[in-house]
Amino acid sequence: MAPSNGSDGLADGRAHIISTTDFDVAYLQAENRADEDTWLLIKYRDPKTGEWVYVWLMGCIYGEQQAGKSWKDSLCHKMVMVGGFKEVLNMENMYYHPIWRVAVAIHVDDPIVFSRDEMGYTKTHDFLDQNFDTKGRQRLTQDNSIDYLSMELTLTPEYDITLTNRAKCLKLLEDAGMQDILPTTMPPMTKATLKAAMADDEPLTPAQNSVRLADNGRFGWLSQTTHIGLAVATSIAQGLKPTQGTRKVSHMMYQWVRAHLDDGLLSKCDDYSGLSVSADADWAGMHSVNGEIRSRTGMVIMYNGTPVLWYTGLQKTTSSQWVDGTEPTSEPAIARSSGNAELIAASDTLTRALHFTFVAEELNIAVPRPIVIDLDASAALGFLHNTGGGGKMKHIDIREGWVQQIRDKGTVTFNKVDGKLIPANFMTKLLERLEYNHEYQRLALVGKPAEADPELDEDERSK
Repeated sequence: MAPSNGSDGLADGRAHIISTTDFDVAYLQAENRADEDTWLLIKYRDPKTGEWVYVWLMGCIYGEQQAGKSWKDSLCHKMVMVGGFKEVLNMENMYYHPIWRVAVAIHVDDPIVFSRDEMGYTKTHDFLDQNFDTKGRQRLTQDNSIDYLSMELTLTPEYDITLTNRAKCLKLLEDAGMQDILPTTMPPMTKATLKAAMADDEPLTPAQNSVRLADNGRFGWLSQTTHIGLAVATSIAQGLKPTQGTRKVSHMMYQWVRAHLDDGLLSKCDDYSGLSVSADADWAGMHSVNGEIRSRTGMVIMYNGTPVLWYTGLQKTTSSQWVDGTEPTSEPAIARSSGNAELIAASDTLTRALHFTFVAEELNIAVPRPIVIDLDASAALGFLHNTGGGGKMKHIDIREGWVQQIRDKGTVTFNKVDGKLIPANFMTKLLERLEYNHEYQRLALVGKPAEADPELDEDERSK
C-alpha cells in the first residue's frame, strides 16, 4: 500500500495544499473516562511534608493497549462531533470535511492535511490547534519540504509532488551495518542470483535468523511506501527458508537500496488520466529456481499516473498451482495453464480496486463505474466475458460469489492489453536488468543512482 493511505497520489501540487502537524503526547490528550474501572489509585510521599498522599489517576496508562483505543475514540469524537468531519469508514483514521473539502489522514499522532483552498487549510488547522495540543503547522511549498512518517514530500518548480525516503534508507542501512556497502547496477534480485545464493542451504543460527527477520522488516517498510522496485524481491525473500543463502540475498538487496536512496513516487500536476488498474499472474514461474509451485498475483492501481496501491504475493489456492502430472503418484492437475492463475489475480485485484474506489467516493473523488482492469490472458478473458469456460477451468463453480462478482459487467470490465505494457507485470516476476529498469522507471521516480563499478558489481554478484 502506498503511504498516506494513497492520498499523495490523489493530490495536485498546483491545486491542493498539503500540510502537517504533530499531536503532542497524543495518548495523554484522550478524554478522561468517568467509569471507575479505568481509574488507578496511586500513592506517593510528599517531598516537603513526608506524608503519604493518595490520588486517583483517571484515564489510561500511557503506552498500554487501551490507551491507543482511548485516543482513537477521543480523536474521532472531536473530529466528527466538534469539527464537523465525516469519518471515512472504509479507511481507518481518515476524515473528510464536506464543506471545507479537506481530507485528513492520521497515523497515531501524525496528521497530514489535504486542502483544496486557503479557507479549508486555515479552518482545519485552526480547529486542530484549538482542540488538540499541536506543534505548529508545516506547509508544503517549493521552498519548504515536509516530513511525514520519515518520508519527505517535495514540491518541484513544475508543481509536481515527489515522495522520497532518503533519510530512512540511510538509517536502515546503518541499522543493518551496511552503511559502507557498495551500490549495484543490478535489480535487487534476479532468478540467477537467487538460485546461486540458495545453493548455500546450511541452516541459519538463531541469532542469524533474527537478523534475517529484521532485514525483511526493513525491506518491507520501503517496498510498501516509496520503493516499489523492492516489492517482488521482498515478497520472495520473506518466504525463503532460513538458510545461509538468505544472507547473500539480503546483501544484494541492500546493495540495491544503497544505489537507489533518492527513488520514490512522483505525482505530476498535469496528469489527469484518472484511475488505472492492472492485474497479472506468473504461473509457477519460480518452480525452476526454488521449487515453488504456487502462482504469484501482481496488481497496480494508479491514479493520474501515480501508483497509489500495489500488491505482489503468492496465490492462496491450490487451483492455480503447478502439478507435473506425469508421475503415477502425482495428484491430478486442477489447472495446467496460466488462465486459472490470471483468473485468481483478476478476482483479487477487483477486490482491492473496489475498496480503493469506496475510499475515493467517501473523499468525494470521482472514480468510474464499471472499473476497467487491464489483463493479458485470452483464456481468462474468455471466461470473464462468459464467452468460454471450457478446457482447464471447468472445475470452477460458476455459482460461486467471487465468479459472479468478476462477471458483473456493472461492476467491472476487463481489457486485453499486451503483457509488456501492463504495470502489474512488474509485480509478478523477477526481471533481468534491462527489462527491470525499463518497467521500474515507468512506475517510480528514479533518482540519480549512486556510483557503482560495473566490473566490481558483476564480481560481487558472482560471489
